[in-house]
Amino acid sequence: MRIGRQLVQRFHDDKAIVFAIDKNVETIGQLSKELPSVTAVVVDLADWTPREKHFDVNVLACIYVAQTAARKMIDSGTGGTFVNVCSLAAKAAVQCSSMYCASKSALEMLTKSMAVELGPHNIRANCIAPGLVNSPMSQSIDPTMKAKIDQLLSRNAIKRPIDPNEIADLVMFLLSPLSAMITGESVVIDGGTLASFI
Repeated sequence: MRIGRQLVQRFHDDKAIVFAIDKNVETIGQLSKELPSVTAVVVDLADWTPREKHFDVNVLACIYVAQTAARKMIDSGTGGTFVNVCSLAAKAAVQCSSMYCASKSALEMLTKSMAVELGPHNIRANCIAPGLVNSPMSQSIDPTMKAKIDQLLSRNAIKRPIDPNEIADLVMFLLSPLSAMITGESVVIDGGTLASFI
């Protein structure tokens, strides 16, 4: 199960209003069947360039969603919380992934700017930076991808990929009152991978 799917499940279980966006018609269709209260939207990325896929999805889409949600939070006067999903690639360069790394770094700085700008309205903004996640990609049999995955796992102190549930737990913590004074942070969840780069 992927990160997004696990988060949608967790929010659904908590009776939240959930909008799920995916590029895969089958994935989003299955989600709609399993969780009928979730509004599912398909986005076709087939003809997008790498810049569009990375920057438009990872950065601009977050800006547009944040602007809309922040206005509603400010108008309500109750504050709120944003948690953006970044990546370990925002903190350590990954070979042959320059567009992805740059877009995730931009998202990390966007999150910090949101925290500073929205803080006076009692709105917090953080992001998480996961390392290798137990997902279909991490089980790839493609030799090039497998070599990258093996390299990441060799640097992981715990020697296993992150379970999507563990990421959902971190997101729920950052959304909760338990993290009321945490804002503007990029929280790494990587089993100690980044520590081995230093």
